[in-house]
Amino acid sequence: MEVKHCIRPVAAGLGALAALVFLIGGVFEASASCGSASCFLVTGSEAGVQPKGQLSVDLRYSYASAGQAAGVSGRVAAVDQRRRRVILDEHLEQRTISQFYTLDVNYGLTDRLTVELTLPYRKLKHTHHIEVGEENGGAGNFESFADNGLGDIRLTGKYSVLPTLRSLLVLGLGVDLPTGDSHARNSEGQLQEPTLQMGRRSWGIVASVHQSYEVIPHLLNQFASASYRRTFTGANSYRFGDEYVLSGGLNVKTLKVVTLTGQFNWRYVVHDEFTGDLRRALFPGDAGFPGDPEVIDPVLKRRPVPNTGSTLLAFSPGVSVAVGERTTFYFHAQVPITRDFNGGLQQQTGFLGGVSMALN
Repeated sequence: MEVKHCIRPVAAGLGALAALVFLIGGVFEASASCGSASCFLVTGSEAGVQPKGQLSVDLRYSYASAGQAAGVSGRVAAVDQRRRRVILDEHLEQRTISQFYTLDVNYGLTDRLTVELTLPYRKLKHTHHIEVGEENGGAGNFESFADNGLGDIRLTGKYSVLPTLRSLLVLGLGVDLPTGDSHARNSEGQLQEPTLQMGRRSWGIVASVHQSYEVIPHLLNQFASASYRRTFTGANSYRFGDEYVLSGGLNVKTLKVVTLTGQFNWRYVVHDEFTGDLRRALFPGDAGFPGDPEVIDPVLKRRPVPNTGSTLLAFSPGVSVAVGERTTFYFHAQVPITRDFNGGLQQQTGFLGGVSMALN
């Protein structure tokens, strides 16, 4: 098949994907929560399959931060798990820094079936004011919260469907295990916000599909992927929102060992849910300010948590360098293009680097 005949369907597919990404990114309402900052992109190791009996590892580090957007108050809702309350405008957000050290281990059970174990270690630093409208003359109490530890381990099975010399289609199904610590407390001795914990304290499932095609063999490769995560309701009746991720891009090999990558990544996360009553922190000028939050709805019921969830579209350029036949080093930057965080912290440019190695 001639190159031009290969490029046309691939370009059309990428164009459709890009159009879908931009369309969806503009339709959904988005918001943010305490600590929402992370890199999400295709590095290659998490999407591929291994030959039978082959063991490979991937060790990567990512850095992402979120800061105050211009022209917004930064006041977001708080979740009081002990007293079953959702309090609007009770937190004044400042900054979040998230760092992840992730180990991926892949083993080929057959030439088509690979099992993957993902172990994330997280370091988190978050600053905000809590009890705004209530304490310290209504200014709230400043809190600098930091924590680190093992996150939720993921076990995934990946199956290669009808592989050919130039194309690959991999289906994945994974389970998130509630291994991450979720008992950290804030400066007041109360259970910290769920979004600032190392783990979600509940089980989850993840479904994915990854496709790639060599447009020009050993030179130009096109890839696309999609994934969906659902986390079930955990302790204290809190459930993290469903997550949808779409990615697509190109790899171009240069100098035989250097590969340049460009990809678009889109992520939409649904609002979290919590069973509690609904209240609102007081503002200057409100009767009783400063004082206890105003009760809006005293009924304990399952409701979406305001200021959780997000929509983000980013462009992620990257480079990888092969060292011998078994080791590859890579680095990516993730630059937001469009983002909507509903007055909360706004995700900024993130970075991800790592090394992949075949051990046998």
